[in-house]
Amino acid sequence: MQFLYHPNAKDALIELDSKNTHYLLKVRRMRIGEAINVRNLKDDMLYTYSIQNLHKNLLTLCLDSKKSAPSVITTRLHLLWAIIEPKVIEKALPLLNELGVWRISFFYAQYSQQHFTLNMQRMQHILIQSCQQCGRSSLMELDVFKDFKSICEAFSDFYAFDFGGEDCRDLDSIKADIRDNIWRVMIGTEGGFSPKERARFAKIITLNDTLILRSESACAFVASMAKML
Repeated sequence: MQFLYHPNAKDALIELDSKNTHYLLKVRRMRIGEAINVRNLKDDMLYTYSIQNLHKNLLTLCLDSKKSAPSVITTRLHLLWAIIEPKVIEKALPLLNELGVWRISFFYAQYSQQHFTLNMQRMQHILIQSCQQCGRSSLMELDVFKDFKSICEAFSDFYAFDFGGEDCRDLDSIKADIRDNIWRVMIGTEGGFSPKERARFAKIITLNDTLILRSESACAFVASMAKML
């Protein structure tokens, strides 16, 4: 664990819940007076606290110092991801978080299963756990749009990752088209995009390969590309 998450990190004193108290005392075997790094995942600051005391099985931490320590993400990748099975999305989130994906906007595509419902609270918890492990200083942004039309109205300028476009390994052409360090890429479901959705695309990128990627694999591939832009 690179740091401990606490929503009130920056306060002079913070109290840990029973779960984190157990983790520090029983798993990490920390003692009174020892120091631990804490983040609130909102301000890019790294706060160093010392364990002050244990009262009623809860630890109190005292702020010792702070410093600016943001994660370095050169290209902010914004995925527009058609909703697939929630458990698959949840499994992919830690990897995408480690790869520095800035934001994911989910939407119900024509080939999405309309009964799928995303548990945003659970997904945020997964991201917090991932940030603690990989050291990321900011929490990935997540939101949901009701359909393909609404997400296109919100974000008119995006690439679609689909068959029949330009080879996305041509990084120079992509770099030239990025605005404000934000690169938006739409990823479809396992069944891809419908003909009506494809008609809306202005810019298509593809692997020009015979292999077909799963939806979550396509997200991971695009996230890896963004690291090189």
